Amino acid sequence: MREPEQARGVVDAAVARGGPHVLVNNAGGWTAGEQQYPWAAPDDWIASIALNLTAPMLLTQLVLEPMRRLGGGAIVTIGSSAGSGEAAYGSPEYAATKAGLVRLTTSLSGLDAEHGVRVMCAVPDWIGLERAQAQLAARTPADRAATPPLIPPADVVAVVLDLISTGRGGTVVELWGGQEPITRQPG
Repeated sequence: MREPEQARGVVDAAVARGGPHVLVNNAGGWTAGEQQYPWAAPDDWIASIALNLTAPMLLTQLVLEPMRRLGGGAIVTIGSSAGSGEAAYGSPEYAATKAGLVRLTTSLSGLDAEHGVRVMCAVPDWIGLERAQAQLAARTPADRAATPPLIPPADVVAVVLDLISTGRGGTVVELWGGQEPITRQPG
């Protein structure tokens, strides 16, 4: 998804099949290796920004006209709690892109009225995937006890499906371990 031509190919394939009606921007990751910004090589952290922020922006832009022609559509971008708060984060470039996705979502709330396209965002805390479970298990007992529960993947899926079916443009839903989702809607 980092390559514009590849993104265009995905959208062209959806158009050829009568869509797209829905886009879920879910690709993501952080700078590979142990070095993160500001110590990582520029090409490494730029690639992280391209995957986490530029690709969702490009895909959103590319689906607007096809969705408008189809009478509207829904775009849900997957953010991360890494983009929330003021605390230090181990991958600053990742955190900055995830914060950017939230602001991109709220900035595009007017697309619903203009194009019939609703842009929304799900912002989960640590999702209970296999990698997260292994990382949590490797922590000290005290660290594990202080960590909020992992978000079940099914909870993220449920929020995304709900946004697709009934969400309002500009809506951001935060998922925090052990709590009910927090829904923020534009003015």
